[in-house]
Formats: sequence, structure tokens, C-alpha cells
Amino acid sequence: MLQNTHTRVPAAVTLLVLATWLLLCVFSGDKKMGTFIGHVVPGAFLSLFSLWWIYNIFKKFFLSQRAVGVRDGGSGRYCYRSTCTFNSSCCPKLPVEGILKVVFVAVAMTGELATAFVDGVFVHFNNAQHMTIYFFFGLNGAMDIVTFYGGSIPQDLDYLSAILAFCVEALVFTYHLHGRTPMDVQVHMFLVYVVGGCILAIALEMYHKRSVLPALARTYLTLLQGTWFVQMGFILYHPIGEAWNQEDDKQMMIVTLILCWHSAAIFVLMVIAGGLILLRVRTLSPITVYHSLHPLTRQSSNISGRLSKLDTEQVRHIIADSEEEDV
Repeated sequence: MLQNTHTRVPAAVTLLVLATWLLLCVFSGDKKMGTFIGHVVPGAFLSLFSLWWIYNIFKKFFLSQRAVGVRDGGSGRYCYRSTCTFNSSCCPKLPVEGILKVVFVAVAMTGELATAFVDGVFVHFNNAQHMTIYFFFGLNGAMDIVTFYGGSIPQDLDYLSAILAFCVEALVFTYHLHGRTPMDVQVHMFLVYVVGGCILAIALEMYHKRSVLPALARTYLTLLQGTWFVQMGFILYHPIGEAWNQEDDKQMMIVTLILCWHSAAIFVLMVIAGGLILLRVRTLSPITVYHSLHPLTRQSSNISGRLSKLDTEQVRHIIADSEEEDV
């Protein structure tokens, strides 16, 4: 019973955050994207997915180490294999990430379209740019769903669609700055640099799936995008406190320091998260490790009953053999 409750937590958190986002969209009313809420919403979206990836990447990597055991020096590097998305343990038969991306994008594009008109005339062309970015992330979600269900599709289509989405984001924000203040240009260009790094990380991950480092880099840079989006909202629209002087060189230097602090904080967060997940994985039984690596086996009482009759060494060999079949 406790195990079932534990597996439902990620799904419950996901639904809670999504519901909060929908409420923000409703209460933002006629506000367009160029607002504080308009920066917090995509920031929360990117941060949520990044935190989900941090948990799953570390968990999969450490589970792979447990599965291999003493073989390969215990490194697990021949066992771990990166994936662009991860399934929810409570809904292993559904592409939860892809569905959430499509739902988010559909609602976001609707909100952008609804707030782009003044007296029946489409006047906020920034909204059109944001809608374009959202569309490509929605396309990435659709490719996640198609990849999940298989079929005759090109390999790594989910990775390629993610690269395309971030490329469009970088392109749009690069030419999104006409007539802006120096600080406005600065914070947006910082975002473009981070997005560029994310594109490189995804490409490396696609070609080096046996290494966990590109996957962690992709997660790190996506989370940095998310937190920086929120920070941009505070800098440009100052919901609390005094407004920033967007022409002041000293304050622009402070903005640069803030980005560095974000980078450091995210790195520390990932190190702590990795340590906690490692401790958690070390306490799991071999049967739980097997179920974690093969979520669909949780639903088979025959497999569970058969595994429970084996000793630890036998289960370890089954896990290792299963991982070789997945290569």
C-alpha cells in the first residue's frame, strides 16, 4: 500500500502544478505575454520538466549500476541508456510527458491568441512569436507520443523535435529585441546563450546515449532556462520592490551576477538530489530494482511471484540479462 502511494506522488505533483498554471492563465485575463505572469508560466513549465528529468535520470543511472552489480567494475556504463522522456510509474502505458506538453501548449497558444487582439484587431505581434515557440514545443510533445507508441518512424525523432523547438526559441528571442532597453536585451541574450547550450547538450545526448553526462547537461540547462525566465519577470516587471534602472551599467553587472548565482544554485541542487537518490536506490531490494527498470512488470502478478522465489544473486542476473536485451 505504501509503495502504491509513493508511485502516485509524481503524478499528483504534476497535476497540481498544471492546475495552478491553468488558474494563472485564467486570472491573467487580458494580459499579454510581456508581463510578470507571462514569464513565470513558461519558467514554471521548463522547471517542472527539468526537476522530473533530474529525478528520473539519476534514478535510472543508479538503478543501472545496481543492476550490473560487480560486472564492468560496478560502473554501469554499459547498462545505462538515455531516453528523451520518462514514463510515470503509476501510468506506465501512457506517454505522460508528451500529453502534458501538448495540453500545456494548447492552453498557452489559446491564451496568447485571445490576448493578442485589441478592439478586434491583432496588434500584439509578440504574441505571434510566442505562439510560434509554443507550437514547436507542442510538436515535440506530439513526437514524444508517436515515439512512445512506436511504429515505422525514424529513430530519435523525439530528440530531433526537441532540438528543433529550442532552435526556434533561440531564433525568435534573438530577433525579439528591437527597441528594447539595454537590460532587456541583456537578459534575453543570456537566455539565448543558455538555449544554445541546451541544443548542444541534446545533440550530444542523442549520439552518446550510454553516457549520463549529456542528459544531465540537458537537464541543467533547461532548468536554468526555467529559473531565468522567472528571474526575467522580476527584473523587467518588478511585481514587488523598486523598479530596476534598465539603463544603469552597475545594475546590469548585478544581473550578470544573478545569472551566475542561478547557475551555482542549480548545480548544488542537482548534486544534492543525486546524492539523495543514490541513497534511496541503495536501499531497494533486487525485486524492486527489477520492477523499477521494467515498470510494466508491476502489473504482472506471475512475474512478481516468480521473482519473489529467487535469491538476490539470481534476480541480479535476470536484471543484467534484461538490460542486455534492451540494448
